[in-house]
Amino acid sequence: MAKPLIGITTSLFLTEGGIMNGTKRQFVSDAYIQAVLCAGGVPVLLPIIAEQAAIVEQIAAVDGLLLSGGGDIQPQIFGEEPMRGLGTVLPERDTHELELVKLALASGKPVLGICRGCQLLNVALGGSIDQHLTEATVQHDQQSPGDYAGHTVILEHDSRLAGIWGDTVMTNSFHHQAIKAVAPGLWITARAKDGVIEAVEHETAPFAVGVQWHPELMIYKNPAMLALFTAFVNTANRK
Repeated sequence: MAKPLIGITTSLFLTEGGIMNGTKRQFVSDAYIQAVLCAGGVPVLLPIIAEQAAIVEQIAAVDGLLLSGGGDIQPQIFGEEPMRGLGTVLPERDTHELELVKLALASGKPVLGICRGCQLLNVALGGSIDQHLTEATVQHDQQSPGDYAGHTVILEHDSRLAGIWGDTVMTNSFHHQAIKAVAPGLWITARAKDGVIEAVEHETAPFAVGVQWHPELMIYKNPAMLALFTAFVNTANRK
């Protein structure tokens, strides 16, 4: 059986200086690629594009969708104006990824959202985002190395995530936003001790999970984190 192809979303930036000054480049952290490989999948990067027909082909070509982390989501998408603390947004990325999620879920393909990807999954289904955490008491934007587990996450006992890790798991944390109103069809399956939502799962999809932390950065220091990617990739097995 061929290994499943896992599409990983990308971000973009403008180069500065030299002959490539002002050139758009698309990229993704190598940690996502390595996590998919270690879990038994074949990573395929999905560049940001606008053509609808091509986006449909992107999803048709892969067996699962991994929504990577990155910048903030445009608040207008979930019916709000920008508030103090909102960071950099990338409208073309938002538009692309919202369509990818809808197509993936409609075709029954598994979706895993990480950090921004968790929030994007929620927004795609009609939820909203807290644009800047002000009431949180736990440190959610740690300055420590990426593979350091900074705080505790409490898991719902009957969730897919609890089936992987049990009642609690120690995670890293690099975000200043979080899910606010949970979208129809999703349910909260993990929280930090200050109540901030740390994970959601789809109620009926074969696999649609969003986690607010970055497990891809922890798979070598804490191999148990690889189990999430393995569950995701196994759901995406090619026929």
